[in-house]
Amino acid sequence: MKDVLKDYPEIGAYVKEAMKRSDVDFRQDSARGGTDGSRLSFMGLPCPDIFTGEMAFHSKQEYVSVQDMQKSVEVLINLVQVWEEKGQAPAV
Repeated sequence: MKDVLKDYPEIGAYVKEAMKRSDVDFRQDSARGGTDGSRLSFMGLPCPDIFTGEMAFHSKQEYVSVQDMQKSVEVLINLVQVWEEKGQAPAV
């Protein structure tokens, strides 16, 4: 995914702005293993993994709180608004 997204820096900038508007700290990490975003990126749709708010990944105790899900929806709404304000989609 990183290999694809490096050619579309505006995507990361838009995500950062959306998170800022939602009062969510931006932190960039690498994800191990395959993700849907990685697969979609290599199929021609640059698609970063933003966040899910999950805890205790891949364990019997894995969960996500309602508050985290609400915050993720807020970030996505802000991301759509940022994208509309900037008025351009990435050239793929």
